[in-house]
Amino acid sequence: MGTYSDLRDGSGLVNYLLKGGSLKSYLYGAGAEYALHSLLILATSAAPVSVVDLARFQRIPERFLAKVFTRMKDATLVVGTEGVAGGFALARPAEHIRVLEVLDAVDPDRELFSCAEIRRNCALFGDAPPAWATAGSCRIDLFMAQAEDVLREFLASKSLAELVCEFSCKAPPDFAAESSGWFQQRRAGRTSRRGRSTGS
Repeated sequence: MGTYSDLRDGSGLVNYLLKGGSLKSYLYGAGAEYALHSLLILATSAAPVSVVDLARFQRIPERFLAKVFTRMKDATLVVGTEGVAGGFALARPAEHIRVLEVLDAVDPDRELFSCAEIRRNCALFGDAPPAWATAGSCRIDLFMAQAEDVLREFLASKSLAELVCEFSCKAPPDFAAESSGWFQQRRAGRTSRRGRSTGS
């Protein structure tokens, strides 16, 4: 389908949109979504869960998810164990993991707004903008910085445990048992294949 940046004319833009393209951009990308959904699974799992199984269960790219988990491990959000029955688990209780921590680990250095100081560029100023126009902080930049502070404060106030609770209230009662059974079956299958290959 191509990307929006590849477009060169109006007809290209129309075709792009007709094929499902979007002009939207987001502060946090797919990595944040994959991370939070995967952590919800780890928070309700009694055993470590592999990236392979997490990717297959959610039908998301395994390679990308592996990179996400590398970042979360570096941020001490998860711990990994090796072996056939290995995988990842939460590094600490879900109530001690803040949503903002996850986002900062997976999508670091994200900003809500970037000021280019265009207040200096008014056609009336020529090459020498007056002091009143450039003195102090740009009001728009300051306003957006305050908005970002509010957003980060809200994200920091939410724990992974709260998300687990909200999801559990929404999902039907048998979903948790079915999900657990799916992961147990995958883990048992690997253990069984390992046993046959070693002759035990």
